[in-house]
Amino acid sequence: MNDKSEQIFFVLLRIFVGIAIVGLMVLFLTNLGKQPSDIAFSLIAFIISVAALVMTTLQSVSILRQVRVTKKAAKLVQESSDMVQLLIKEDKTMERALREDLALDREIVVALEEHGIGNNEEERKAVAKTIKHRLRRKN
Repeated sequence: MNDKSEQIFFVLLRIFVGIAIVGLMVLFLTNLGKQPSDIAFSLIAFIISVAALVMTTLQSVSILRQVRVTKKAAKLVQESSDMVQLLIKEDKTMERALREDLALDREIVVALEEHGIGNNEEERKAVAKTIKHRLRRKN
């Protein structure tokens, strides 16, 4: 439990103890002239009622705590999902860039196969010009 839920728990505990004491006093005052068996029955019924009230309240506190934990988990799952979506988007962008680079490499290989690497500056310029024309046709 965190500090806030502990504080709530102890406040509720004090309230229940106060109510139980007041209830016991009222119980004894209303049963002053009655049989001891009537007082015992009323006391047992009162104790069972207080125990049920305490258990219900503790269960409510537990449910509130569980709801907070569930919300926190849902938030973490949502953040993780967003991160995965971003990674998928980046992966697709990188894949597209790699495909474009691969296409460029193929065009360069084809041009080099046709003209060779070029032994002098003139041949190298002719190869570069061919590559440039091929890329323009692709785009």
